[in-house]
Amino acid sequence: MAINQFLTFVLPKKPIEEKYGGIPKQLEIKLAEWEKYWENYDMELNDEPEPEFKDAISTKWWKGIEIDIVELRKDIDKIITRAEWNGGTSWKTGKAEFDHDLSIDFNDKENYIEDFRFRTDLTDSTLIFIKSMLDLCEKNEWILMDDKGNLCEPKIQNLVELIKESRAHLFITNPDQFYDTLK
Repeated sequence: MAINQFLTFVLPKKPIEEKYGGIPKQLEIKLAEWEKYWENYDMELNDEPEPEFKDAISTKWWKGIEIDIVELRKDIDKIITRAEWNGGTSWKTGKAEFDHDLSIDFNDKENYIEDFRFRTDLTDSTLIFIKSMLDLCEKNEWILMDDKGNLCEPKIQNLVELIKESRAHLFITNPDQFYDTLK
């Protein structure tokens, strides 16, 4: 992941509201457990085992949500170019000035989205990609989550608040301070 990209998870609003009685400000992400999970992950096996823990990322929020994946992919195709790898489940700006990407892991057997995320290149001042993604999310009643578990409605002013707290934003606005955090 490029350091100037902001990672955003897309989640359906309804199951979160049902579980918490509303939309909380933040969901738990178990970073230490994910670190252990990826340390033990074997790319040679080409099989991602289910994590043995529950958090905001491992929870199957989309299970039970009716979605027409073909139509969703067509909607996303209007926003960003489909990548040539990963069986058509990833999108990436081609040879463009900006580096946006998106991926959807879809469980064909059980017919639900397992993971839906996109990364926004924060050097893109046109905001075309991010505004298109926010429109798609708002239209479908989805919410956004950053890599710390912070949630927000798909509105630019709400997402900006999450972006301001990100390492990607720090890198762009104050590279010296960013590099100090690496020491």
